[in-house]
This record gives sequence, structure tokens and C-alpha cells, in this order.
Amino acid sequence: MDSSLLVPVIAAVIAIVTGGYLLYQRYSATQRSYRGLMAAEQYSQSMAELRQRIQKDESGEELDRLRRSVVKEKKKGGEPSLEEKLFRAGIFSSKQKADFKRLQVMVPIISVVALALLGRALGGMQQVLLFAVIGLILGLYIPFKVLERRINRRQDEILFYLPLVIEQVSIGVSSSLDIGPCLMRIVQMADERDTHNPVSELLRYAQFHIKAGASLEEALTEVGHLQGHNDLKHAFLALSQVAKHGGEISKQLQDLADSVSSQREARIEEKIKKLELAATAPVALVFFGYLAILLIGFGLQIVTSM
Repeated sequence: MDSSLLVPVIAAVIAIVTGGYLLYQRYSATQRSYRGLMAAEQYSQSMAELRQRIQKDESGEELDRLRRSVVKEKKKGGEPSLEEKLFRAGIFSSKQKADFKRLQVMVPIISVVALALLGRALGGMQQVLLFAVIGLILGLYIPFKVLERRINRRQDEILFYLPLVIEQVSIGVSSSLDIGPCLMRIVQMADERDTHNPVSELLRYAQFHIKAGASLEEALTEVGHLQGHNDLKHAFLALSQVAKHGGEISKQLQDLADSVSSQREARIEEKIKKLELAATAPVALVFFGYLAILLIGFGLQIVTSM
């Protein structure tokens, strides 16, 4: 093959592979459904209509079929869809989703144009084509990297605010409030102060599920599962079980708050140990730098003395 055609062929192969990957991601995202009993793919009715169908079916066949479809759908899914990633990043409103989609379009265009101009300044059309493909790949990668960092930052915020919210629930229950009204009061106070944290935002989102017809335990379980945070999922599941079965609520909530706090302390200690390991390479680099300066000084002295 002519060497002048090697770069365009490589660029075309990279562009085809990138385009195929994007088409696959878009197709797989449209095929995935929201997880949970109230969001099965094969049912297009609203949650209220679906609930009525399940309640009217005394044999239970409708509910069993719905559960089987959800289990089958969960086995298919491995990587979370784009909608689930946006939810985990705290992007709920239509405006925020539109802004992210706009970012997905603008960043590749800007990166392709910028790197194509750089390739034009460095050489001919082959460099322009190669740099344009590299810019396309970077432009497609950067928005998802930003989204991933936002998800990680939100996970850390959830880990910080979750013990505080559980303590608020425990205090509210000790003041003779039930769990449902207590959660509603926490969200209401956050609305009044306009100081929502990630956990209170998820509680407000769970209230939307309740207004749509879901029970408290179903709403908490569904929101905890969609968020994908293990500590939050377990805490919401425990709250739903306490709200459903009752018992000595204050003692159970206090145990839950202690458990969440201990989990947070364990995560913080784990991050501190990881930071120590991550700092090994910079410290070694600085040490070798000082050692090189010292050896160079001794070497210069020996050379000048000779």
C-alpha cells in the first residue's frame, strides 16, 4: 500500500469504529427500560393504570409476568444507560438534560475544528484528517468523562449528607412523627431554606413517585436503586422496611444512623489510605530529583578538581 494512503485509511477506520460504537450505544440506550415494577418496558400505561391492573388481577398472574419481565431486563443490562447516569449525576430537569445534550454536540465540533486547524498548521491534508479524527474521539469522550466526574462527586456528597438526613429522621420520629410525614417535613424545610442536598433531592424525587400512586416503601426502594449508591440504597431500603413493619422505630433508626456513620468513616479511612499510596510516586520523583542534584554537584566538584 502506498504510504500516502496509510493515514487516510487509518483515519477512516477509526471514524467507522467510532460511529459504529456511538450507534450501538444509542440503540442499546433506547432498548433499555427503567428498572422496577412500575417501569417495565412492555407496559406503556402509566403507573396508576398499571397499579389498577395488578390490583384487579386476583390470580396474581399479571404481577408474576411483570416481575419476570423485569428480571429478564435486569439480566440483559450491565452498563447503566444514559438516563440512569444523568439521574446519578443529579441531572433531573429537562433543561439540564438539554444542556448536556448540547454539550455532547458542541464539544466534538469545537475539538474537531481546533485540531483540524492545528493539523493544517503542522502539515498537509493528511495531518488535517488525522487530527480531525483525534478531535472527534476526544470530543465524544470529554462529555462522558465530565458526567463521570460529576457522578463521583455526587456519590461523595451523598456519603457526607446521608448520616445527617438519617439523624434528622431519627429526631423527627422521636418527636412522635411517622416516617412518611417526617420525610415530607425534611423536604419542606429544605425547600423553604432553598438548601437542598443530594439526599433531600432524592427524597423529593421519591415524593413525586408517591404522588404518582406508589407506596412509600416502593418509592424509596426505586429511588435508591436508580441512584446506584450502595449505602443510600441500603438506608432507603431500611427506612422502607421500618415504615412498612413498624416496631420500635426510634431504636431502629438510631441503629441505622450509627451504621451509616460507621460506613462513612470506613470509606474515609479507605480514601486516606489510597491517598498515601497515590503520594508515593510524587514523593519518589522529588527524592530522585534531589538525589540527582546532589550527585551532579559532587560530579562537578570532581571534574573541576581534576
